Amino acid sequence: MPLFEYKAKDRAGNTVTGSLDAVDERGVAEKIREMGHLPMTISRADTTPPETSNAQSGGVLARYILYPLWTGVNIRMLAVFYRQFATLLGSGMSVAESLRSIASRTRGRLGVIIDEAQRSTSAGGKLSDSFSRHPRVFSRLQLALIRAGESGGMLDSMLDRIAQQLEYEIKIRGMIAKAMVYPIVVLVFAALVNIGVPHVDVIVHKGAGPFLSLVLPTVLSCLAKLIVALIIFKLVFQFDVPRLIWDALKVWIPVVGANARKIAMSRFSRSLAILYAAGVSMAESVDLASDVCGNLYIARSMKRAIPAIRSGTGLTEALGKTGAVSPIVLDMLIVGERTGSADTVLEKVADYMDDEVDASIHKISIALFVLMILIAAGIVGSIVVKFYSGFFTNILETAGQ
Repeated sequence: MPLFEYKAKDRAGNTVTGSLDAVDERGVAEKIREMGHLPMTISRADTTPPETSNAQSGGVLARYILYPLWTGVNIRMLAVFYRQFATLLGSGMSVAESLRSIASRTRGRLGVIIDEAQRSTSAGGKLSDSFSRHPRVFSRLQLALIRAGESGGMLDSMLDRIAQQLEYEIKIRGMIAKAMVYPIVVLVFAALVNIGVPHVDVIVHKGAGPFLSLVLPTVLSCLAKLIVALIIFKLVFQFDVPRLIWDALKVWIPVVGANARKIAMSRFSRSLAILYAAGVSMAESVDLASDVCGNLYIARSMKRAIPAIRSGTGLTEALGKTGAVSPIVLDMLIVGERTGSADTVLEKVADYMDDEVDASIHKISIALFVLMILIAAGIVGSIVVKFYSGFFTNILETAGQ
């Protein structure tokens, strides 16, 4: 059975600490009450998250294939969960009551996790301790904000901030997806035309049945290869080295690189503002905000500022030395530091970057629209020319005979 550490009050009101083994926090709480004490906090002594330990014990298959692919939770579900949680807490319900209410309406993996957290908090455990057992669902940034809310008595406010951060992330992903939809549709159409047009003569002479028997194996083979490629791509980027190389390439690709930097800076600034306003130290805020910027290359550049910040250097000066922040952002940050409103300025930086990215993506979408039309026209044109040249060649050869 797992070992739990606890803090309790005895009959005289003195604080008592110790450790007990039990099936879960509820079992520990019962044992503490049997001792005549009132449980205050209960936390698992083994701090290794179960998901991580399970993946390690399961070997390469579990750690790098099964867990990366199937242990996450949809970000939209998570945003809705935090928004509901913050609302219920703000209405006066306790943490355990709020979790119980949400768990009854939530299905799937998130529902199981919420139910587990409800049982843990009912037994006197901390919400952050329960969530920390699921590192693939709850990020370090979220856990830091929850801990800040627990210690400062403003958990509902912190949960609301997390919900805002997740909703913002959904917005960013939507902007990126919006720019990619049309090119993907055109490329798929061009690929289908490339596969289907050369076999049009089969439809004319033999009907749709033989045509499908010729085309379907090719289409299914391409789909299978695409699915395998996507899975391999996802698995490869579980490792830092491939991610670092890929993210570095993205930063230096013309046009794409500028937008990658802006999106990363927007995520970093907004997350840093939330953490700093919550009372998290600036050095820790930079560390956590770097992790959610979405680009490992830029994140590592940002983290080079942490030692300087810990030694007393200002945020603007420390970030300026990394070379990852544009001069206009540094100018805005230094004003925030001088006026004591760094969190507000960081929010404005994020808004500014969002507007820049939105305008840039709109321009890129127009350019891609024209480019994809030209590519599709070129592919279709070459296929049509090839088809009719072969068709007329056959006619001429037949006439010559």
